[in-house]
Amino acid sequence: MGTLKKTSKDGKWEVLGSKELLHIDSRMTVSVQKVKLPDGRIIDDYCRVIFPDCVIIAAVTKDKKVVMSRQYLHGFGHASIVLPAGTMNKGEEPLQAAKRELLEETGYDSDDWTPLASPYSHTNYVGGKVNFFLARNARKLAEPDSKDLEEMEILLLNETSIIKNIKSGNIVSMGSITGLALAKLCFNAPGIRGMRRSTGPV
Repeated sequence: MGTLKKTSKDGKWEVLGSKELLHIDSRMTVSVQKVKLPDGRIIDDYCRVIFPDCVIIAAVTKDKKVVMSRQYLHGFGHASIVLPAGTMNKGEEPLQAAKRELLEETGYDSDDWTPLASPYSHTNYVGGKVNFFLARNARKLAEPDSKDLEEMEILLLNETSIIKNIKSGNIVSMGSITGLALAKLCFNAPGIRGMRRSTGPV
């Protein structure tokens, strides 16, 4: 984690108690905490929702098309276009998970990987860490074999098509839009192109 200059606003909250309300194997944990704020106030019902860490991949082919999929998303209740993504298995490194998810969901692979960012999905409730990757020169190696519940249609979209689909509401996932924006930033900013790359076998 980077270092920020500490101010009077940085006082940590004291956890006075915690009760787990829901735990679904590796998918979700919901708890409620009793916390004491730096000014002495007591909050009896501060909720925390924890999801497993995950990966989201912006895979770009040699002809500058992004590998995406169109699928039904039950939480959203409609079909949408998304980047390949998925949760990390126990003990799995982010790059290892990104390579696995890209191949399983799309059949594509790459030898040129750049880690883009690893923000948290919701800093108030914790959420989980989202590891974004850019995979350059992606190429198809096999047919998709994700074993997910959703039926997917693999799409190769250029920048114009992506912008059009975002504006029309066909791309609504915050994670996918963030991954696309980070990848665009990486391509456009020479300094960012120098970020540490993870290449070769995991």
